[in-house]
Amino acid sequence: TTSRAMTDASNKILVTGGRGFIGAAVVKALSRSGFPAISGVRNPASPPAVACDLDDTKQIRPALFDVSLVVHAAYGDVGAMPRQCGNLLEAMAGSGSNSLVYFSSIAVYGAREGRVVESDGPVGTLDAYASGKIACEQQVRAWAEDPAHPDRRAIILRPGIVYGRGSRYWIDRLAQRIRAGVWGDFGEAGEGVAALIHIDDLADLVSRAALRLSNIDRAALPRVVTLNAVGAETPTWNAYFDALAGALGAPALPSLSAAMLARRAPLALAAKVWRRLGLPGFERQALIPAAGELALFARKANYDTGAAQALLGFAPSVSMLDGIQRSLPQAKR
Repeated sequence: TTSRAMTDASNKILVTGGRGFIGAAVVKALSRSGFPAISGVRNPASPPAVACDLDDTKQIRPALFDVSLVVHAAYGDVGAMPRQCGNLLEAMAGSGSNSLVYFSSIAVYGAREGRVVESDGPVGTLDAYASGKIACEQQVRAWAEDPAHPDRRAIILRPGIVYGRGSRYWIDRLAQRIRAGVWGDFGEAGEGVAALIHIDDLADLVSRAALRLSNIDRAALPRVVTLNAVGAETPTWNAYFDALAGALGAPALPSLSAAMLARRAPLALAAKVWRRLGLPGFERQALIPAAGELALFARKANYDTGAAQALLGFAPSVSMLDGIQRSLPQAKR
């Protein structure tokens, strides 16, 4: 837990994407910790949400009024990420908001395996999402290290697989795939590390970052620091899938051979393209894991969180089973 007693309580925290899965959880956690957090969204319905369309530069500056810290959690179109991040940083430069927590991702490491620390570069070809996150990180560093503004500070978070109630991909869609009977135990192809972090642990980490950035000793922080963030348990993907299926009350997952997975991957890719075009049919086939997903499920990477623990006292506590139960309020007990 954090305490506002040690902080300057006069200024607000703006959370971009404050209605999203991560942003909404961050706003709640900050508010519980006593921070005056506001949600920056495209179409606010009521306070404390404010209009903050990152594609509309005329909206961003007013949203930053009396804001000392921005938590940039907004996520939408992959191709728009660098432009939107640039718009936000430009507005922050004009408003005097001098602290930032930016949500990046472990995707920036690409296919790197083994022990992974923040100074490691990417391995292999990066997809558009990872490339966009790297471009945004570069913008954040340039903003924070501007020699004309020595009071600026930025914390770049690289979380792992964020799951929890409201997680459309890692909970809801996986549940759909399990119930559709297209998921299973992938054998060696599913023995990679599931670098899970429950949304509650991640939101707590942001509260800790906010406390440190608002503390009177913030000047002792580096201008910009990058932190990996994964949870208390990082099981194999097969173990995670099996535990989720059990919580759903689904039958035991079937064993799927490498040959079967390889045969089905092209069908899955074609079906996904078909569905994205808005065409009918092939819904079940589109739920089959594609080659890119299988590559993730086989990757054995261990993301070191020692820096987050040393700087912010980060100590994730949500176990995999507890996290799944928190994510499925109607799950079989």
